[in-house]
Amino acid sequence: MKRLILFLLVAASIAELPCDASAESSYEIPNRWAVARLQGLMTIPLGDNNVAAWNDCGSGWLGSLGFASSIDTRTSGGVLGSFEYVFKRKYGLEIGLTYWRQIMTLWAEAAGYTLEGFPNFIMPTIGANYHFLTDGQKDIYGGALCTLGVIATGSGSNVDVSKDVALGLSFGMDYYVKDSWSVGAAAKYIDFGEIDFSLFPEGVQGFLCDNGLFGLGHLNVVSLTIGIGYRF
Repeated sequence: MKRLILFLLVAASIAELPCDASAESSYEIPNRWAVARLQGLMTIPLGDNNVAAWNDCGSGWLGSLGFASSIDTRTSGGVLGSFEYVFKRKYGLEIGLTYWRQIMTLWAEAAGYTLEGFPNFIMPTIGANYHFLTDGQKDIYGGALCTLGVIATGSGSNVDVSKDVALGLSFGMDYYVKDSWSVGAAAKYIDFGEIDFSLFPEGVQGFLCDNGLFGLGHLNVVSLTIGIGYRF
């Protein structure tokens, strides 16, 4: 949270930097434009990150099918690519593709199997932004977003994720340094709610209670991004 507060203070300070008056006076804000962004990111988990072993099969021989599990979420890096179309000078529609690298470590042991997974999240997103301060050098905006799915890939065992949709809020700024080129930064809050994982192959899942799923409590993150943009 301290990092988020520091980020917002830096963004506000940049917004107050003096601008070239001639540049602002000669720039006429168009009625519509588009901007492509490529940004690196840092993701900071904020959730409870509690493990619930939902594979308790009771007593007797069925008890041997139960499993132990653990989840360790951590700060990670990644990449965000997006394209936004702005109309009526204020309203933007944005599509993006986000990559989070090894956002967590998953471990499970059951039925003689010990498995680990280090999932990378790939998420297509859509969003809507409101550009409330735009001039010749800076464009400050805020909005909401929604993921259209979660693809978990990476080293270790294959990982199945139960959650396809996450909702979020964003606040960002582009600062134009030359013609249509800009440097930009944004803070995004993304909330998955309760999310479950499975590390077990399909054949093994059939022998496990509750299909070998275990949970993460409530997963929500803050994603800080910084990179370049190009305005069309």
